Amino acid sequence: MEKIIAKSNESVNDDGIKSDFLSDRSIAENSKQESYEFGDIVFNNGSAANKFFLIKQGWVKLTRQTPDGKETVVGLCTEGDFLGEEAIFDWEDYKYNAEVISDKTIIISIPAKKLKETLEKNSNLSTKITRLIGEQNFRTRLKIEQMSTMSAMQRLGCFFLDLKEKQEQKPKEKQKITIPVEKNVLASYLGMKPETLSRSQNQLETHGVNISGNEIEIKDLSKLKQFVCSSCSNMGSCREEN
Repeated sequence: MEKIIAKSNESVNDDGIKSDFLSDRSIAENSKQESYEFGDIVFNNGSAANKFFLIKQGWVKLTRQTPDGKETVVGLCTEGDFLGEEAIFDWEDYKYNAEVISDKTIIISIPAKKLKETLEKNSNLSTKITRLIGEQNFRTRLKIEQMSTMSAMQRLGCFFLDLKEKQEQKPKEKQKITIPVEKNVLASYLGMKPETLSRSQNQLETHGVNISGNEIEIKDLSKLKQFVCSSCSNMGSCREEN
């Protein structure tokens, strides 16, 4: 299940879903904020789903592993994203691994029992959570579609556009963003080999993008959007306000 680049950061900012969590007395009294460093494990696939998590700062990768040891990155999460929705739906265990991939990551955890009790009493918060999970499910389906309709270069360009939104930059003539994860992690998430990722980075220069190391400069935002969104059934509506 994809958790990256869901519109959850938008929810945090518009009506303050994070504030809703922390302003509710029951959740405020039972939530716990913890600091993590690169490589720390938040939870493992198969461990008891007894907490719900909100990322306050940093990045977390979500993975699943095959019996022969192959790891697949199924999500990349950052500020405002939620983890562990299994806890809300009474599933016994988590369905993926959650590993921190940035230093100074801060995550708020909420016991599942207390969260469910609060949602039963707070219909407004329950509605927002339901909407958020629905958005995440939609983006999961969209990502599956993009694996077949988009080229590797378009998928990378789409990630850069999502990353720009996550880093909360306003439209400008030139926009710089930073790739926050290792290239092999990004390649796995986008369903390509590292060498394909490197080749796609070079090819994106013809579509208004300059890349130097982990620094990305979007010189022509409209040109990049047109190239990326032309092969997506959502037709750029996820970015219509940017």
